[in-house]
Amino acid sequence: MGPLTTRAAKDLRTRLAIQEAAISLCLDQGFAATSTKAIADRAGVSERTLFRTFGTKAAIFWYDAFLSRVVRALNPAVDPVAALLKAVGAAVETITPEQWALELGRRAVILREPDLVVTGTQELNAGAAQIATTLTPPLASPAQAFDLMLFARFAVAGMGAVPIHTDTTPEMWGAQLERVVYKAAHGALEQS
Repeated sequence: MGPLTTRAAKDLRTRLAIQEAAISLCLDQGFAATSTKAIADRAGVSERTLFRTFGTKAAIFWYDAFLSRVVRALNPAVDPVAALLKAVGAAVETITPEQWALELGRRAVILREPDLVVTGTQELNAGAAQIATTLTPPLASPAQAFDLMLFARFAVAGMGAVPIHTDTTPEMWGAQLERVVYKAAHGALEQS
């Protein structure tokens, strides 16, 4: 994974501060009872920055720093399946304990709020589109581009479905994510 630019690093810090604040507040008092003003105040940013960064309160929970790291780690010069497997592995290796705690909290809030589950589709589709775009060769046929888009969507949807529990480690999660990538490429019912 290449290093982030100064601006991208600042934007990432802002995103993570907002997410940490939102997760903490929503775990304590619930999604509906948590205002965007309270989130912004806890994150140390203006409410305007919160909305410029995420657009909506629900989008705070669907920004996935892990998926962003996967996209940055993609090497389109190799086989798409191998590229995604390698990117997932690289992203898992970089998870810090703080990021893991954030992921556990993010998922806990999402699972408590059925409306948040529904709103996640747009963010997941955007991540899948970034993966597909990166993996699609410049001279790909429309059929090849479509197949790569399906592969990316299946993989990202599957990654979102991998359960995480308090006793799950990033390594355990990473092994399951790699299994999902394999299944997205070869079929969910095929023997692995």
